[in-house]
Amino acid sequence: MLIFPKDSLVYKDTLIESKTIHTMRPIRIGIGGSYGINYYTDAALPSLLATSCDTFTTGRGNGLNFLGRVDIPLGDKEGKFYVSPVLSYENFRADHTWGEFGPARNSSGVLRQVEFDHVITNTTKAIGVKFLCNWQFFKPFSFEAGPAFYYLFGQQFTKTEYAIHPGDLIITTNGDSLRQQLEASGTLPNAKNFLAALSFSLAAEFPLSKKLSAAPNIEYLLPLTQTTSYWTHSSFRGGITFRYDLDARHDTLIEYRKERVPFYIPIPEEKKPELSASIEAIAVNREGKEDHTVRMEVEEVKVHYAYPLLNYIFFDESSALIPSRYVRYSSTTDALRNFKGSLDRNGEGLLQLYHETLNILGDRLRRSPSIHITITGCTSNTGPEEEKIGLARKRSEAIFDYLAKVWQIDPKRMKIEARLLPEKPSPSNIPEGQEENRRVEITSTDESLTDPLTVTKPEHIANPPNIKLQPHVFAEAGLKSYRATISIGGKELVSFNGSEPKAWGVPEEALSSGVDSLDIFLEVIDSLGNIVSAKNSIKLEQKRIERDRQQVLEKFSLILFAFDESKLGVKNERTLGLVAESFKKAKPQNLSIVGYTDELGEANHNDELSHRRAADATRELERALRARGLVMPDNVLIDGKGSREKLFDNSLPEGRFFSRTVNITVEHAK
Repeated sequence: MLIFPKDSLVYKDTLIESKTIHTMRPIRIGIGGSYGINYYTDAALPSLLATSCDTFTTGRGNGLNFLGRVDIPLGDKEGKFYVSPVLSYENFRADHTWGEFGPARNSSGVLRQVEFDHVITNTTKAIGVKFLCNWQFFKPFSFEAGPAFYYLFGQQFTKTEYAIHPGDLIITTNGDSLRQQLEASGTLPNAKNFLAALSFSLAAEFPLSKKLSAAPNIEYLLPLTQTTSYWTHSSFRGGITFRYDLDARHDTLIEYRKERVPFYIPIPEEKKPELSASIEAIAVNREGKEDHTVRMEVEEVKVHYAYPLLNYIFFDESSALIPSRYVRYSSTTDALRNFKGSLDRNGEGLLQLYHETLNILGDRLRRSPSIHITITGCTSNTGPEEEKIGLARKRSEAIFDYLAKVWQIDPKRMKIEARLLPEKPSPSNIPEGQEENRRVEITSTDESLTDPLTVTKPEHIANPPNIKLQPHVFAEAGLKSYRATISIGGKELVSFNGSEPKAWGVPEEALSSGVDSLDIFLEVIDSLGNIVSAKNSIKLEQKRIERDRQQVLEKFSLILFAFDESKLGVKNERTLGLVAESFKKAKPQNLSIVGYTDELGEANHNDELSHRRAADATRELERALRARGLVMPDNVLIDGKGSREKLFDNSLPEGRFFSRTVNITVEHAK
């Protein structure tokens, strides 16, 4: 419906012409034919037809039928009903057969058994009139039914005896040998001249031209009276009728009506504010330089990981049972047989190794008998755990019992303590902080107990190592928001919601997937709510590496940053000393120091916190290198990813702790 300003309307009386196309059912004439099959049931036959042992029971015959018809629409010409008078010529012929065996002599006078057939042939014909009602129930199919009345004529019969086997042993009175002989013929006795019946048929009509059509049909004729008193019959027919329309099938009705029609003065349409968007990916190399041409080379390398050991075991609320996600052994024998080692491992992930913390600590304590530990149980001190110092002690005792029974650690080397909250607690006013405080801390004055684990496995690096999404938006009405995403195979890897573009490193799962491109998507909303989107892609090319130039990476993780802090602490300073020691093998080609956070807190705050963590780690590494007479390499990338690149599943407390980290990657060349 159009709505116009009031002062722009002008009304005029106008004749409105309307045309309606009606589908008509015209008067039709038709001619056709059918092939009929007649079925007779015999009663007791009159003497002229009967044999000495009358066993005639059924008869069957066939013949051609011809008809002419007129189809007249019934009621509305657009309806689905016709009434159709039909004039027809029809054939009710049939053969009635009875077989017997009898003796007969051949020309040599030998008497033999002969098989005979006695056949009565009825040649009745008829001229009939039908009055049918036609219903087109589903185009092109129609059903017809109605009464039929016939005048019967040509009601003759012949009765013949046939020798079936052998065929030459009928001996006539003249001594002739015949295969068949006529027993009787003439007019059917007691034959009737009138027959009443009901006709039922099913037809399908197909057009041959605008007015000519063909209608194949099947018909069943059910007599209400019979042609004789001793025969009962019915007929089945299959045929075709050609019909010709005497009228047109469609009619156009033209009507005129007077209406007051509004005319309006066109008002210039308000121009819609322009909104357009595109997005490009910008490559960021290790020196921080940008290049607008993005084609990332993916190279498989051998990586030596130095995984940190998180010496915390987290517990479920109000429980002192060690959760099932931690790997435990049933006995000392089981542990010594199945444990894979506490120093070097192959191909395992950080969280997988963390869930073996109890066994790693147990093995290291068994190998270093001089190390003593303190097992400190803590609670969240909120809700059902408030002031439950006994629960904290039970948690310590659970760890104590496992190390003593399975790893055979002398109880004198283990001290149990209990606290309501850890010494450095996470915030107690949020569920995640309460979950992190429900823990047992295993500490020692000997920092070697929690030295990193080394793991060697293949990994992929990208060149350039980072990309930055740069949206280009023109919003004449003003920009409300935009969201940019990077996906691979339909899975979203990272998103940017209206913030300044930041460098992003492609994760291992994308580089190792075998997919040849990353998909970029941008959605922009202006201040009026209009939406526009744009797409782009980044090509990934697998780079073939010659064996003598295969690169080796070493990756070190620093953890145990307290919640919302960047202070390194003694444990992380020890790890940085291990990083500095790795420089003695060969001066690295490239070095990256990248800080991360968990996903708690505001994004901007997390970005700033991750940069502080990376900067503090860089200063401590420089100090450790100077103490060893070494210097930083030329190519150093220092960055903070905040929580934009989530390293681990943050639904678990250990995942959040491992996300509060700085990753140091040292790239050597063989």
